[in-house]
Order: sequence, then C-alpha cells, then structure tokens
Amino acid sequence: MTIDSQYLRVFCALARHLNMSRAAEELELTPSGISHGLKALEADLGCRLFERTSRKVLLTPAGHGFLADAEGILQSMASARVKLRSWGDWRSGCLRIAASATACQYILPLALREFRESFPDFTIRIDPCSSRQAVEALGDERADLALFIQPTQSVDVQFLPVAEDELHFLVNPLHPWVAKRKANRNEISKQRLILPERSSETHGLIEAFFRAEGIRVEPFIEVGNEEAMKQFVRLGLGIALLPKWIAAAEVRQGLLSSISLGRRKLRRQWGVLHARNHNLTFPESVFVSLCGSVSSALMAGKV
Repeated sequence: MTIDSQYLRVFCALARHLNMSRAAEELELTPSGISHGLKALEADLGCRLFERTSRKVLLTPAGHGFLADAEGILQSMASARVKLRSWGDWRSGCLRIAASATACQYILPLALREFRESFPDFTIRIDPCSSRQAVEALGDERADLALFIQPTQSVDVQFLPVAEDELHFLVNPLHPWVAKRKANRNEISKQRLILPERSSETHGLIEAFFRAEGIRVEPFIEVGNEEAMKQFVRLGLGIALLPKWIAAAEVRQGLLSSISLGRRKLRRQWGVLHARNHNLTFPESVFVSLCGSVSSALMAGKV
C-alpha cells in the first residue's frame, strides 16, 4: 500500500484545525479538495480517521493514534529534502581556514591546489593567526577549520591529527658541530639560539623538551617566520630549531646543515581543528584528508 504524502498533509492540517475551511485555507485547497483527500486516505488505510457531523469534525481513536505517525513521516520527508538540497549544492560554497604561518606557506598551497580540482566553485578564505586566535575563531564560528600544531589546551575543539615532524638544530655549514656530526650537549645553553616566537606552540614544546633535559635555553632571536630563521642561520647569527623538511632544499645545496638533537626526539603533531559541536561536511572532510596526504609527503621529503 502506498500513501500519498499530500493526503498526509490534508490529514494533519484537518487534525490541527478540526475545521474543513481552515484546513483548506492552510493548504490552499478547496473544502471539497480536503474532503476528497481525506476519503482517499481513509480508503487506503481501511479505517475512519474522523467523525464528521454537520457542525464539527472530530478525530476517531484510530485518527488519534495515526496522527503522531503521520507528523513523523512528514517531518522526516522535510528533513530529507533539506539534506538533498544541501547535497545538490555541495560543489559550491565557502571554506574558512585559520592557519599558522608555516601552514600558510608550505602546506595550504599544495592542499588547496588539490581541493580546487574537486571543488572549483568554492571560495577559500584564509586567516593567518596564532593557535589561540584560531581556537577563538572556531568557537565564534568565524572559521570552519584550522591547521596547526596540536594545541596544549583544546577543550572546545576537536583535533584531527594529519602528520608528525621532528625538530633538529639548523646550523651554518661552518659550525663546529657539523664536523662532529652531533650537538655538544654542554654547549647548547651557550649557543645563540634562534627560536619561534614565545607565544607559539613550538616554542612551548622546545622549552619543555630542554627543561626535561636540565638545559636552560634563552633565545638570541625570536621570530615567527621560518624563512627569516633560515636566513639568520645562513648569515652566521646563530642556530635555529626547525624541522628538517622546511630546510631540505638548503641542506641539499650545502647552504645549511641539520643536526639531530640527540637520542631523545622532539616531535610535533600537526592536525586540523574544528569546533567540537561542528560536524564536518563532505568538502571539509576532503580538505582534512588532503592536508594529511600533503603534510605527510612534505615531511617525508617526497615533495
């Protein structure tokens, strides 16, 4: 048995108003149209849903029992239409991304090039900012996603890991450590260190790492730009702490040298953040996946 959805609308409207004329006005039908629809539904169901007299219309016990089911069916159909309509528009829209300076420079260009092939009609808005600002933007719904090192505090956001890298000492090729192929532990605190800005997650990781080693580190230069850090090292102004993949080209060219921190490794977890109460859309899920493949390739030296 097939029940026409229009008949269900007639039934629910009449159940709300218990008046043929008012139900007809709501559905923009004639009273005879309401009567015809009701008779057809009752014939399909094989039972009477209303008691009709010359003065009023009342629900029968069967009508009372069927009302919740009918309203549930119509609500489900309306919800399905909304979902299908949004699915029809999934190839166009706007993706708002908050990202660190490193992500903006190295990861996003490659990830968005791939994203553009699948979603050519999307508008991309990028907000370079700190991780604290990104978490605030996600909470205020000013950003959909954020690409960062895992924050130390992320109560209101969900972190989706995409890749991991490892920090090394980046030194001038003439630095004494290059000949020894290792860092001298006793000399680390005496070096002119070029570190990320103090408010960054990476700076916090570096401080925590060396604190556990019993080594005090004080920056000679603090800067939030990896290209500037590499240039300072090339000029012999100090040594930096950076992941090897960011300086891979300069290391291959002999312009810089990379030295391991030692037996203990200092690793960072990269990921995409979103508000905890936000369910990822299909395009957003594709973007997260692309960030994972691009980041893994970059950090493995395959790009």
